[in-house]
Amino acid sequence: MGLLMARRDIFPESGHGYCLLHLKRNLRDHLKGTTRAHRERMVSLFVRCAYAPTREIFHQTMSSLVSSGGYKVKEFLTNLHYENWSNAFFRGQRYGEMTSNVAESFNSWIEDERHLPITTLVDALRLKIMNMLSNRRDESRKWVGKVCPEMDKRLRASFNESRTWVVSAAGDGVYEVHSFPNVTVDINRRICSCQSWQLTGFPCAHSVVVLASCGKDITDYVDPYYFTQTFCAAYSYSIQPIPTVWMPERPIEEDFLLPPLCKKPPGRPRNKRIPSRGENVSLIRCGRCHKMGKHNRKSCKEAM
Repeated sequence: MGLLMARRDIFPESGHGYCLLHLKRNLRDHLKGTTRAHRERMVSLFVRCAYAPTREIFHQTMSSLVSSGGYKVKEFLTNLHYENWSNAFFRGQRYGEMTSNVAESFNSWIEDERHLPITTLVDALRLKIMNMLSNRRDESRKWVGKVCPEMDKRLRASFNESRTWVVSAAGDGVYEVHSFPNVTVDINRRICSCQSWQLTGFPCAHSVVVLASCGKDITDYVDPYYFTQTFCAAYSYSIQPIPTVWMPERPIEEDFLLPPLCKKPPGRPRNKRIPSRGENVSLIRCGRCHKMGKHNRKSCKEAM
């Protein structure tokens, strides 16, 4: 609840989306006592609701979910507002991101630093992020296209996928694409009836074939979020080094901020994150130390 209130106060104009992965785990946990096949079917329908591009498809799939899931599914959905987890109702632009994997990636990226004392941790993160910003800034300077290389590959793939489709013009920038199924594309409003263009800000295969048939520059219809210039701007700022060679030594007699008095808990301090509810942690046997864990022979750090 505190996070929801903070989002409302700090980012009042921004849309707020829940992580679909955690919602799936919560739904499985809520359906305990039912068969595994039933749980997986309900989760599958729930995911289809989340990815539904239109409200009509959403309500159609939601009807199947509620009728098949019974009171347990209804109870789960009671306080789950549509705009927080479904594409069809989300207020804003998610750019195709449905999970909080970026936070998990960062958490994994700093795994070796998390066990450090707080001051050492902050400095280690500063160095790590400083190097990352510098490397990405140098790499992006080599890019020559208007769109980031990875997204440019996606445009080419969409063009190859749609080259056999037939395009019929209706006038005023509206076209019908004879694919399977047929869709309507309005290049002036930048919308496609498949809803993919609106949801991601990136031209779908239907809009790509239309733009190519009209001789338009496809990159002009890509959201600036995917531009090379936007990527470069995101990493244009540097974290400056903090030299200590001229830093004066602090007199011993001055007051220091001491840690709070508390009793040290028994056992070795935890340095690994606590898995989320419903998260399955798969363990493997290392070929070097022969212990069960999440490492292999190449990444093993056990003393031999």
